[in-house]
Amino acid sequence: MEADEARDLIEETVEEAKAADAGERAFRARVSVLVGVFALLLALIHMAGAAAQRDSLLNAIEASDTFAYMQAKTVRETVLLANANMPGLDRDVRASELTEAMRLRQPDKAGHGIVQLQARGGALRADSRQAALKGESYELGETALQLAIVLLSLALVGGSRRIVWGACGLAVAGTGLALLAVLGVVLG
Repeated sequence: MEADEARDLIEETVEEAKAADAGERAFRARVSVLVGVFALLLALIHMAGAAAQRDSLLNAIEASDTFAYMQAKTVRETVLLANANMPGLDRDVRASELTEAMRLRQPDKAGHGIVQLQARGGALRADSRQAALKGESYELGETALQLAIVLLSLALVGGSRRIVWGACGLAVAGTGLALLAVLGVVLG
């Protein structure tokens, strides 16, 4: 090999190495941006999931309180009906007891009738269940994004574009689950 040929070969090799290094830097930069975007999506989905869990808990507590209030009114109604059926009770007192018992069951403006409380408690229980299902969908979305970020880390080490595409697929699936939860479409 002559000196000119060797020099040309060395220059070609240096140019190829520079091009490969520039390509590697561009790949790393793109993957780093994806990690940032996925981390942002993960944080947003986590916040939505925490809000759904909080809503589920608060609705469950309110449903429990509503049913407890309804039960207290039912007990009071039962006592009034039992009093009204006591032998030898004055007619006016009996009528008063029966009227009060009926009033407890009937709807009122405040929404405190036994029937109203029962309906309200059932609705709150259903809302709690829906919020819990939303929370589960958000958790699945979070998990998918966490896995996507781990895969991107592996892609950086291995320089694999296939792993990047797999991570992007997981991130899209996780974000899709979260968006469906926002729209009220949940698993379960």
